[in-house]
Amino acid sequence: MKVELKKWKQKELIYKIKTKKNIAWDGLAKSLKVSPGALKGWAMEKNLMPLHVLNKLDQENYYQKYILAIKPDNWGTVKGGLNSSGTLKSINIPHKNVDLAELVGIILGDGNIHCFKKGKKVATYMLRIAGHKTDDYEYLTKHVWNIIQKQFSIAPKIDERKSKEMLIIVHSRQLVEYLIRIGLKPGDKIESQVGIPEWIKRNNTYLKACLRGLIDTDGCIYTLKPHYPNLFQLSFKNYNKKLMKDTREAFLRLGYPISKISMGKQLYLTQQKFIRKFYKEIGFSNAKHIKRYNNHSPVV
Repeated sequence: MKVELKKWKQKELIYKIKTKKNIAWDGLAKSLKVSPGALKGWAMEKNLMPLHVLNKLDQENYYQKYILAIKPDNWGTVKGGLNSSGTLKSINIPHKNVDLAELVGIILGDGNIHCFKKGKKVATYMLRIAGHKTDDYEYLTKHVWNIIQKQFSIAPKIDERKSKEMLIIVHSRQLVEYLIRIGLKPGDKIESQVGIPEWIKRNNTYLKACLRGLIDTDGCIYTLKPHYPNLFQLSFKNYNKKLMKDTREAFLRLGYPISKISMGKQLYLTQQKFIRKFYKEIGFSNAKHIKRYNNHSPVV
């Protein structure tokens, strides 16, 4: 993906970093793993800079506010190919915060962002979060719906399918582009191997919120055996290897003795004192987990 910044801000950023590091063009290009010619072209604003290069240069996220649009990699080779703006719904652009970190966890678990293309134009930008029509109804229609509305000032659509699935859906180009800027990726999450964004990893408060979103969607808490109703196990299951690795590292960073990844797709937390700690320190937002734990646990 390529990023379009406000005029002259791309040049300003590159020269700012070059001056700060007191480094030649070749050295800066090597540190970014790009060619010197490409770097000089971006500095002269002849071409749009890749999003991953912006993220490397803008470590403090100062230039995020100057982003005008996120464009596909073939931008410039197909002039006018993306003139379609998608659904132009004006949204609030939030600063990074706890609720946003939890929403990222929810999307990494049971959500996805899409750019559906029709010919050379992007036809639809969409965020979707899925869940069980009965078990997750309150969680999706109240908790997740409220986070999205509060963060972006846009009301999601609720789509109840004939099957057991229901969806929270938002059509918005601005929203999808913003989610890409903060570290998510469009399309198949397993194919893209998207993980927990770095801005969340660097902040333990955000990391706890993100884990809450992950466990609420792709996790489960249950009693170990029928004749041991007060012994619980917390599990997390996902087929994205990068996300599994990041989730395990997050638990360990926060002091939880999580298991090794089992069969490449599952993690377990079994020690009862740490499950109680998780409940008190991180907690659940999904009522089905809270109800299951409170109905059986003698100590909450």
